[in-house]
Amino acid sequence: MLSVPLQTGTADDPAADMAAEADPAPRPGVQPHGWLLVLDDGYRVLQAGCNLAELCGVAVPAAIGRTAEALLGRPAAAALEAAVEDSAGGSITPVQTRVETPGGGLNVHLQAHWGAGGLIVEIEPWQMLDLGVASGFLSAFGTAIRRYHAAPDVLSLARAAARDARILTGFDMAAVIRFDAEERPELIAQDAEPGTDPFAGRTVMPGIFPDELRAIYTLTRLRLVSDTEAPMVPLHPPANPATGLPLDLSRAWLRGLTPLLHDHNRRAGVRGVLSISLVVGGRLWGLVACYNRRPRIVAPPVRALCEAMGEIVAAQIGALAERAVANDRVAAARALARLSQSLRASTDLARTLWEERQRLAVLFDHEALDLRIGGDERTDGAASAATRDALLTALRNRALDGVVAVADCRLLLDAGAAPEDWPGAALFMELPHAGHLLLTRGRRGPWSAAKQEAAHELHRLLAERGAELYRASAEERLHRLAYFDPVTELPNRAHMLRDIQAALAEDRHPALLVASLDRFRTLKGSLGDDLADRLLAAVARRLAGCLGEGDLLARVDTGEFAVLVPEESGADAATRLGSRIREALRTPVALDGRDLFVTASLGLVPAAGPQALPQEMLRNAEIAAFEAEASGGGTKAFEGAMRARLTERYDLYDQLRHAVYFGQGLTLAYQPIVNLADCGIAGFEVLARWNHPERGPVPPSDFIPIAEETGLIVPLGNQILVQACRQIARWRRMAPQRDLYLSVNLSPYQLDGAKLDLPRWVQGVLEMTGAKSDWLKLEVTESGLIGNAAKSVDVLHRLRRLGIGLAIDDFGTGYSSLSYLQRLPLEALKIDRSFITEMDRSEQGAEVVRTILQLARILDLSVVAEGVESRSHLERLRALGCARGQGYLFSKPVDSQAAEQIVCGREPWIS
Repeated sequence: MLSVPLQTGTADDPAADMAAEADPAPRPGVQPHGWLLVLDDGYRVLQAGCNLAELCGVAVPAAIGRTAEALLGRPAAAALEAAVEDSAGGSITPVQTRVETPGGGLNVHLQAHWGAGGLIVEIEPWQMLDLGVASGFLSAFGTAIRRYHAAPDVLSLARAAARDARILTGFDMAAVIRFDAEERPELIAQDAEPGTDPFAGRTVMPGIFPDELRAIYTLTRLRLVSDTEAPMVPLHPPANPATGLPLDLSRAWLRGLTPLLHDHNRRAGVRGVLSISLVVGGRLWGLVACYNRRPRIVAPPVRALCEAMGEIVAAQIGALAERAVANDRVAAARALARLSQSLRASTDLARTLWEERQRLAVLFDHEALDLRIGGDERTDGAASAATRDALLTALRNRALDGVVAVADCRLLLDAGAAPEDWPGAALFMELPHAGHLLLTRGRRGPWSAAKQEAAHELHRLLAERGAELYRASAEERLHRLAYFDPVTELPNRAHMLRDIQAALAEDRHPALLVASLDRFRTLKGSLGDDLADRLLAAVARRLAGCLGEGDLLARVDTGEFAVLVPEESGADAATRLGSRIREALRTPVALDGRDLFVTASLGLVPAAGPQALPQEMLRNAEIAAFEAEASGGGTKAFEGAMRARLTERYDLYDQLRHAVYFGQGLTLAYQPIVNLADCGIAGFEVLARWNHPERGPVPPSDFIPIAEETGLIVPLGNQILVQACRQIARWRRMAPQRDLYLSVNLSPYQLDGAKLDLPRWVQGVLEMTGAKSDWLKLEVTESGLIGNAAKSVDVLHRLRRLGIGLAIDDFGTGYSSLSYLQRLPLEALKIDRSFITEMDRSEQGAEVVRTILQLARILDLSVVAEGVESRSHLERLRALGCARGQGYLFSKPVDSQAAEQIVCGREPWIS
């Protein structure tokens, strides 16, 4: 009973069959049933098998250097030379000829090929076939070919090939071995003579077919070893004279078995072995291996038929593979079509792919999935997070066209063993915005062409649909940017104008109410952008709660909201709405632990006819709101005279702008700051004055708000600072004995780094004017400083590092806290005049001043009291320990000439 145990190892030593895996070289020499000669270009013998005397009666040493004709006779030499000449340097066709031997001659089968060592000639005895047997072979072979073409799948084809190979060769057993994607041998079919032991289903030992041996099988399509136990015939000389190396017999028919295969067959009781290579697409797909218990010579015609059978079987395997690929492509196309429909109808690609993951499994036959689109991440059977991240990093570097298929993920590792959950193969699709679709499986091996084509098509579908969704999202974002306010998420001015136009077109006589938050620009400058935006959003929510049915609310400007009341009784409804808005704003808005009080002035356009223009209607409501704020708040209905007054205000702005940039009418006034102990001069507060050429003196309360609203406060403040530094430099030169300083007011807008780099500007002004930093003090109102904390703290620290003194003006009127004051690099506090006045009215007023002074001492700050207008104020402040003051008791603000007289020692106030 023949047993061919192709499974791993032996019972006694599982590693025995692996010992020679790294050495695929055949045993030294050639098979003894034939003869081998190596000839040079002149057909002289360079090397030969040591059994040569059995063929031609000449020992090998004597044959070296002799011609083939002298050894084999003229017929054989002529046939060889003709075959070589016909080959034109290519493959040499096998020929049948006769060798002249001492016994009278021998019919032989002669074949040859060129190698590095010369022309390698192989000679075997010719075995004649009975014509009837030959005819039967050919008939059976024709039937086999038709059977191969009709095979429905590879396994059916393999079973037919094994049966035909056994019958054709007369061997005891034939098996079909396939190499999988990882080049591991796998037994898929067998056919044995009755009475032998079948071995179907057993695993073929991987070490039997190392890479080098598979390369030889690819090169030589048929191999015959007539007797595995026959000793090999050595060559003489052992080294080839042309190369100095052992002769390369990889293409020789007479080449012996590798030690590994020899030992394996010996243990299996196999004597004769014939293997037919199945090469598909240039790759060794597998083998048809025939085994026999006894030595067996296979006639050349039969070997030719076996080789032809191998070519036909391989071609049919390729056809079946192509048919399978085609079927896969059809199935993939159907699955992709259904998947495409789902994706085209989806606005959430991650969710759709997740729901269609079973269809993805049909497409790609993967085992694990990892998906990310946008911020949506989903996994199904994926590896650990660390392994997945490492794999994604490696794959992204390879995904040049957005898709990469990896047959062996181990190759992605630089060095070291792979983690336990490292996948065998991966298919990766890169998606926009750092997204991806990663499909993995545990087994290694290439992804089929159909699967890779499906991956590219799916990648294209996802990219196109993703682009469509991105465009739709971008259009939606553009629409919201064009028609909605990002801070409050309300409709914006453009949206409101469209709504007004629609209401006018329907002839509904709509009313329009504008709610303008009082002094919001100044409030925003003190609060900072972030807090101001949050305040606006909170106000918007309150206003939305005041609306009636059908009312439309929008934010139309920085601190302005508009409500369209599109009904017949719009005027009355708008009036009632205004009352609800004022009531809603009575409660303070709580932000960051602070209560912010907000008021609004309301402007009303009671009704508009169909001939009205939306822009004009909205503008009229805004003018009315402006008039309401200017007159102290409340609600104003639009009148024509309001436009004229607003025009006058704009004219004032134009004239102020001309004055700021061309220096016409703007001057400085100086109010002395006095040491209260001796009433000596300490310095001056610098105040801006504008003498209009036609209007005369314009109060600061009129033009400073305009400057802040329009941004003119920054260039105006810059001019004031330059003139002040020039003036103090002049006075310090005139009276070097005086330790004088100038105190200049800053607007919160000047602390905004986006509008002005104040520390750098101040440093430049000091260098330009020759003034020293300790001659200059800068004042910021408490509300402006505390509310603008995010932007002001860093600016103030930079100013302090320059040596500039810093003070809080009107202290006590804002919302400062001890913890915040400690963070600021302050030097002084200025007590607001309202607290000084209150000292004469109540003891509580005096206690407030005492408390502020005590706070200043704790914080190590100097104090200046504003509004000192009576002797009583002076005495009380002295008693409380206040160091400095300013007010009408000492001097009103004076021009530079009068101030210069004070500098020179002629103080007009009491001692």
